[in-house]
This record gives sequence, C-alpha cells and structure tokens, in this order.
Amino acid sequence: MIFIDTNIFIRYFVSDDSHKSKKVEELFQKIVNGETESFTNQMVITEIVWVLDKLYKMDRQSICDNIEFILNTPNLKVKEKNILFKTIDIYRNSDIDFIDAYNYSYILINDADSILSYDSHFDKLESIRRIEP
Repeated sequence: MIFIDTNIFIRYFVSDDSHKSKKVEELFQKIVNGETESFTNQMVITEIVWVLDKLYKMDRQSICDNIEFILNTPNLKVKEKNILFKTIDIYRNSDIDFIDAYNYSYILINDADSILSYDSHFDKLESIRRIEP
C-alpha cells in the first residue's frame, strides 16, 4: 500500500513535466487496474486545491473536476469521500473557500445545526446558524 502525495496529482493535472506526467499516468493505470494499492487523505486534497488555485490560477470548475477525478479513481482509497464530494459541490457553487466548504460539509454530515465562528460568509449557507462568542 502506498500513500500518494500532492505533487504526484499536480504533475498529472498540469502536465508541466512530460516525463513525470507519463510516469504518474502509468501509476494511475496500475491503480485503476488493481495492480497497486494506494491511498491519500483530505489534507492532500486541500493542498491540491490550494496549489491549483494559487500557483496555477486554475478556475474552480477545473479544480473541482480534478478533485472528482481523484475521488472517482477506482482502487484509490480516500477517507471521508462523502464529505469531500459534498465539499466539491459547495465549493463549485459558492464563493467560499475550500476549507470552509469542507467544514460546512462536515457540519451537515454530522447533523450539527450551528457553527461558532466570526466568518460571516457562513451566514449565506443554508441549514446552519453562525454564532459568535
């Protein structure tokens, strides 16, 4: 079992190094075929979003498509996929950042109805109430 770090996904998505991109594509094919067991986590997903947005200036739709590609890759294990799919949907269709979209998704999936925060953008989201201390 191997853990896949952020830069492996980035090489695949931006194809800025043809040699590395080809190697990563071969790796993903092995994963899809079940020849290689692999996993990644939410922190890697979050870093991918940040890198694609801030460094590569990729639009939200493309970023979301890339994250969905990861989440839908057969035989690639990612914990909390259900939260990440909901996060992608919120991030794609709102103006809040990815981490706040993740937190909102986490709140909803855990049946909470409020958040303690000074971030007023949570006021725009349905099904939760923002509370300030």
